[in-house]
Amino acid sequence: MRIPLVIFIFFASFHSPAFAGDDERPNLVLILARDLTRGHLECYGGKHSSPNIDRLAKEGVRYETAWRMPDENLSKKTLFSGRYPSHHEKAPSLSALLEKSGYQNGGMNIDLEKSLSFLAQAQGTQPFFMIHFVGSEGAKVDHQVGKLLSAIEKNEFKKNTLVMLTSEGGSGKAKTDFEVRVPLIVRAPFLVGQGRVSKDLVDFTDILPTFLSLAKIAKTDALKSDGKSIVPSLTGSDDPFEKRNWIYSESGGFRMVRDWQHILDTEGNFHDLRSDPRQAKEVSPLDKQAPGRRTRLQMMLDRFL
Repeated sequence: MRIPLVIFIFFASFHSPAFAGDDERPNLVLILARDLTRGHLECYGGKHSSPNIDRLAKEGVRYETAWRMPDENLSKKTLFSGRYPSHHEKAPSLSALLEKSGYQNGGMNIDLEKSLSFLAQAQGTQPFFMIHFVGSEGAKVDHQVGKLLSAIEKNEFKKNTLVMLTSEGGSGKAKTDFEVRVPLIVRAPFLVGQGRVSKDLVDFTDILPTFLSLAKIAKTDALKSDGKSIVPSLTGSDDPFEKRNWIYSESGGFRMVRDWQHILDTEGNFHDLRSDPRQAKEVSPLDKQAPGRRTRLQMMLDRFL
């Protein structure tokens, strides 16, 4: 039986898709960029050329509302633990869990040549994961993504490899939806609807349960995550119970939560993101739905106080 491959490149219910023709687990590739914003990427309406990342989006799913944590260190810890910062203690390591389940560990690489060398030497009979970190310059990120995609395709891994690209954010303390919203693009062999733009809500706690689902690692109390697998989203599910209706971000004493329309933070700021995406003004007192929605969001914030 073939062993799955996972590659990480710095970039909960467990739901596993059925693969065409067999029951193999996919290779996993995570590309994690530092301080890469949506404005850097043409596929997100940015002014910079990003042909390789744009191709990834055309062959995958591009998420419109994906949240990181307010600073990069918390973003990484949240991504690899599947837990919000206030729950980081005693959280399992994603890399350790995948390696224990039989995945080859491709390492956490900053050097592009190391990642390319690993892909060239990887055996198709055994799955692997690798984490590759890239900088913040859009053109450099796009170049490295192109090299990695070419290596995956050259070694015939594309048909059984998930590639995920996202950004851990920068060193500043973000306090708005616009500041914590990052690019998230996923290409997968089981994907339904290439080139699709998803409005599903996602945050960094969702990545670990997604990978554990694909790796067929059973959910236990020890592996409890604050997030939810996005596999149903990738496979085109319309079931609202398989998706999130809120996402959350925190740093120190500052916390914020949003749903499909509104955002609330611990400083009392409450905004309607549809009419006021830059959060420049408070919700109108004439909005009759706002009080009930504010109450629900406050209940979510209170869970993490």
